Amino acid sequence: MPNMVSIVTGPIVGLSSTTFLTETKKFAAQLGKEIVVFDLFDEVLKRAEINHDDFYERVNYIGELFDGYEYQFELMRRNAYLSIARQIDKLPDTVNAVVRTPASIEWRGVDIELKDHRTIAQEIRPDRIVTLIDAEWKILERMKGKYARHTLSVVAKQKEMTLERILDWLASEVSRSEDWAEWASYVTGKKVRHYVLGTEIPCYEDECIYVKDVDNMVKLLTEKELTTFYTSYSMTVATDEVRDKINNMIWRLRNYGAVFDPASIELGPEFEHKDKSVIFAYTVCRDLRWDVKKVDIVVAFHPYADIPPLSTGMLDEIGHARAFKKERYMVMPVGAGSPFTIDNLVPAKHFFKEGDEFFKFIENVRKPPLTPLFTEQTQKFGELQKKALLNS
Repeated sequence: MPNMVSIVTGPIVGLSSTTFLTETKKFAAQLGKEIVVFDLFDEVLKRAEINHDDFYERVNYIGELFDGYEYQFELMRRNAYLSIARQIDKLPDTVNAVVRTPASIEWRGVDIELKDHRTIAQEIRPDRIVTLIDAEWKILERMKGKYARHTLSVVAKQKEMTLERILDWLASEVSRSEDWAEWASYVTGKKVRHYVLGTEIPCYEDECIYVKDVDNMVKLLTEKELTTFYTSYSMTVATDEVRDKINNMIWRLRNYGAVFDPASIELGPEFEHKDKSVIFAYTVCRDLRWDVKKVDIVVAFHPYADIPPLSTGMLDEIGHARAFKKERYMVMPVGAGSPFTIDNLVPAKHFFKEGDEFFKFIENVRKPPLTPLFTEQTQKFGELQKKALLNS
């Protein structure tokens, strides 16, 4: 039996998930960890003895599956999961298994959710489920490519997508994946947690350049015991100097676990007014319900030496963290004298004026203390980012 078994969901087009998982495997190998990836559709086609010469033929066959009889496709998926489960059982305990599958398909303008929860829970018995997402405008740009347009045509039966339809698809993926995780928890008797991960993050040394977040992905796919953080801070009004301080603390936090950074999903440079309401609503839903609600710890960074600006987003995130009964910390040099801050938004002992104080606390005072287990991994991830900068 492998060390970890994970389900990775997310739309079948627009994420470059195959490349992302390939790069994740390579980065894991640098750390002495092995990840084996199974693809549900590849297994379906293999069992049906359908051979294809390239990705275009492959997606043609997948499109035919959705155009066929639903009960037949459901049976084919079940048999594919059973086959993958047998292969997973044969893996050594040093290997980590991943099953890549969408949780829903955009088909003729309808989100078709794959109701495979029973088979996944009973046969795959996952330890964790991860839904991959990205900024909706980036997905829209990728969908203008030749292969993406072909996939939309033969699978979704659409010539193009809108931002609203992309957001609906992402929400459907998350919702169905949450159902899978809850059902797997019920059937297996173990807590199967679900996370939503942005595939890209800004480079540590150049925030304008985005790279694949293989660091977080390796942690999610290989670490059974993993502390997860959400970093809350002002993205609208932060100065360059303050943003550098925040980035330094976020980077340092990666040494302790998986860090979900709202900067991984950046708002587009411009969008039509008609899309504003749905994009804003989606942003709030993602940060509060897909990030804050799912992590272990929420850390608010507001390192302004002078009077700090109002950040309604940060306040809402900390408020929701309290409502979700999450562990909460705040780093803010000045402006926290209000009785609504200390022992309300955050416990009094969880308020710090400097980042160093916060890190000393979680290492020495917190019970249980957190150990920087991933220092070497963070360093290697930094080296990987430097190579990406050189090639950009």
